[in-house]
Amino acid sequence: MPHIPVLLTGETSPLFTFLSPQEGEKVLDATLGLGGHAQAFLGRIGAQGHLYGVDADALNLEEAGKRLAQVAGNVTCIQGNFRGIASMGLPMLDVIFADLGVSSPHFDDPSRGFTFRADAPLDLRFDRTQGQTAAALIATAPQEELKHIFQAFGEMRGSGRLASVLYHDVRHGKAIRTTAEFRALIERLYGFRAPSILPQAFQALRIAVNDELGALAEFLKAAPPLLAPGGRMGVISYHSLEDRMVKNAFRALCTTEKDDITGADTAAAPFILLTKKAVVPSAEEQKSNPRARSAKFRAIRRNE
Repeated sequence: MPHIPVLLTGETSPLFTFLSPQEGEKVLDATLGLGGHAQAFLGRIGAQGHLYGVDADALNLEEAGKRLAQVAGNVTCIQGNFRGIASMGLPMLDVIFADLGVSSPHFDDPSRGFTFRADAPLDLRFDRTQGQTAAALIATAPQEELKHIFQAFGEMRGSGRLASVLYHDVRHGKAIRTTAEFRALIERLYGFRAPSILPQAFQALRIAVNDELGALAEFLKAAPPLLAPGGRMGVISYHSLEDRMVKNAFRALCTTEKDDITGADTAAAPFILLTKKAVVPSAEEQKSNPRARSAKFRAIRRNE
């Protein structure tokens, strides 16, 4: 499936409506991917603006860098997880954007282990230069930790059963090293329910291996202070765990401070909520780009 940037349909794109990138502004794409969103931002900020792109995947970063270099020279690419943006030497920014979806090349390259539709090493890491693979996690994690991973990150029913079988099979020499082996185990355990369980199980392992929720929590804390007065921040999430974190973080930033005793306002909220509820892709976009179906976009603006 070709890489199609989400919520980027024409001049009425929610990204342009709410984030409103302007000529000469500084924009951070904290999840650069292949640079689809970044290219659209470059078209708005012009030669006087500057785009900073961050991605944990070296291959994505290289490909995006080549693509964007053909469009403009005012681009700085930085390899790293967006959880560390506070230490990347970035200036004050006018727009901060993050698309939390898994980059299409991760799914489309079977060797990465992100899909159960092809046999490959059970890896699932965004940055293959560090951290443990999903296979290594299964081989070393205690049973209760495995149960928590599948229950909390995959929102799976019957997570204890899968954790128990994995734990005891691995400890008796039946290691799970490939996507095919993991899929076969799911199919054996869950039978006709396996097609609905497989995406949840792979999602759970991916989130655990990359500490996605921990990284998101740090990003949501570190990013807002980097916004200049009037600066905008937007995040696209794809499952309820992420969306809940974004919604709660943005709501807290946009809440007026009150006196604990009197309840009177003591200070204005530092940010304004731009999206009263999550913005989702149109029916037309969801039809043309199935990967956009679960996308939810939320945005805030820093007070002047």
